[in-house]
Amino acid sequence: LDIGCGGGLLCEPMARLGAAVTGADASAENIKTAQAHSAEQGLAIDYRHISAEALAESGAQFDILLNMEVVEHVADPPHFLATCARLLRPNGLMVAATLNRTLKSFALAIVGAEYILRWAPRGTHDFRRFLKPEEMSAMLRNAGLDVSAPTGAQYNPVTDRWALSKDCAVNYMLCARPQAKNSN
Repeated sequence: LDIGCGGGLLCEPMARLGAAVTGADASAENIKTAQAHSAEQGLAIDYRHISAEALAESGAQFDILLNMEVVEHVADPPHFLATCARLLRPNGLMVAATLNRTLKSFALAIVGAEYILRWAPRGTHDFRRFLKPEEMSAMLRNAGLDVSAPTGAQYNPVTDRWALSKDCAVNYMLCARPQAKNSN
């Protein structure tokens, strides 16, 4: 499941790699765009115009949940992450990425990406909604998940490539799994 899939930018490569992919987004326009593009590419992706809450209420569960650059846009991050946790099968894995609330992320993700490079429309990000790794980790633990240490992601404009990094000052990712149930 790619929750908050937008136009399907992550769904398509996952489908090309052989995954059975569901893309869910609360925006009907995003889903229409994703469906049109995946049809042009000949990719079978199950796109759904649905909120995370409605999807969880349906009883749907997934082995892998991609939660990439979504949490900083939702009104209630703890509730959203708890809902995402309910979408995981018992041995499932959630990969979550977001922006750190640092001066460096403000400079690069808002000033650089929105105002200078125009990679995103101005106003896409609200710095007050960025989460520090310890805040996101706590929310995921409170949702019943075991959480990995954060890993940074850095963009190199010279090579036009992203790479994993120890630097979590701008973008970072966490992996989370449902906590093992005691058999007592």
